[in-house]
Amino acid sequence: MKQLVVGVGDGGVSRNPDAVITTYALGSCIAVMMHDPVAQVAGMVHYMLPESSLAPEKAQAQPWMFADTGVARLYQSMLAQGAEKRRLAVYAAGGAQVIDDNGVFNIGKRNCLALRKALWKAGLVAQVEETGGNLPRTVRLEVASGKVWMQISGQGEKLLARQLERHGAA
Repeated sequence: MKQLVVGVGDGGVSRNPDAVITTYALGSCIAVMMHDPVAQVAGMVHYMLPESSLAPEKAQAQPWMFADTGVARLYQSMLAQGAEKRRLAVYAAGGAQVIDDNGVFNIGKRNCLALRKALWKAGLVAQVEETGGNLPRTVRLEVASGKVWMQISGQGEKLLARQLERHGAA
């Protein structure tokens, strides 16, 4: 298996059936994952902040960094690789409150709200969402199967999602 690592504020799409797309240490950040079983394409974005309007010049240079521009870019990249909206399975993880104990900035919560808004704008809904809490997560998405594995800090890895039967795969 070929591991493709998506860093903080980054994203990517793959059609390689041997690839596993992974991102590490999701704290207040959120990973959005998409999979189309027919086109055999999968992608992930690991965004840090809710809205590109916070830093428009930075968003232009690094669109994956923000929920609104990152999710839109992921969706468009998936379509460009042959995915179809009706077949897309969408998953999300992260949005924890790991550093801001007093809830002053609420970045995790703001990122969760931005997730729903960004998906809504694209006409998408996450089939599985593992967000909130106060522990970091690591996730990986298998391109061939659409399986999503998640590991929460201090706990073992678990299957978060598998490609849904309604999308044509078991």
